[in-house]
Amino acid sequence: MRLFSGVMTILFIGFAAVQYNDPDPYIWVPIYLFPAVVSAIIFTGRKVSPLPILLASIAFFVGGFFQWPAHWEGVALKNGMKDINIEEGREALGLLICAVSLFIYWLYLTRFKVKMGEV
Repeated sequence: MRLFSGVMTILFIGFAAVQYNDPDPYIWVPIYLFPAVVSAIIFTGRKVSPLPILLASIAFFVGGFFQWPAHWEGVALKNGMKDINIEEGREALGLLICAVSLFIYWLYLTRFKVKMGEV
């Protein structure tokens, strides 16, 4: 879990860093910094309550669902950002990456760690 949480910490910090040119960085920077902080806490081995992680994971899943574009056009910028569907697709995938990683942490904290007797 240390490797996964270390990689995810770096990834989420990178996601937050590239939001500087987004029209609404005040929304997206905190969105990516939350799982970065959780990942760093898991990486360092500190105790963390699994309930807020599960609730955040659910919130990110719901956000990803509602952010999903009306028409999927991918996330690449081959010909520039031709319409809002590409931006919404990127945002939705970002939220889903956050949701999945937080859900993995929740599983680790509630299922695997307890069975191994590390809590």
